[in-house]
Amino acid sequence: MKLLNGEIFASREPLEKLTGKELPVKVSLDLARVANKLNAEWQTIDRVRIGLITKYGKADKENPQQIRVDPEGENYPKFVEEINELMGQETEVVIEKVKLPQEVDGKPLQIEPNILMALEKFIEVA
Repeated sequence: MKLLNGEIFASREPLEKLTGKELPVKVSLDLARVANKLNAEWQTIDRVRIGLITKYGKADKENPQQIRVDPEGENYPKFVEEINELMGQETEVVIEKVKLPQEVDGKPLQIEPNILMALEKFIEVA
């Protein structure tokens, strides 16, 4: 499956939330497998993202351990250009979509729309 780095990066938190739900064992295992396959990609993307923040940002005055890119600063346009380039690159990942059940223990499975949107390429409802 071809994915944009931005899609992979945006899926991390929603996938973690979904794996925290009580689901059938097979579905939980399939979600864990997807998360494991995406983990290396997440780490690589985040490493480059942090490098760009370090390159174009400056230490925060109130918290010197934190580096921020000032939206009003001269480096900001170049930072945005490079972040967009990073997030727009395609990556080939071999994963199968996870089939979510409509019900769990006789109750409808309820998942927030923002989670479904972020995971649209990785899940489908059975």
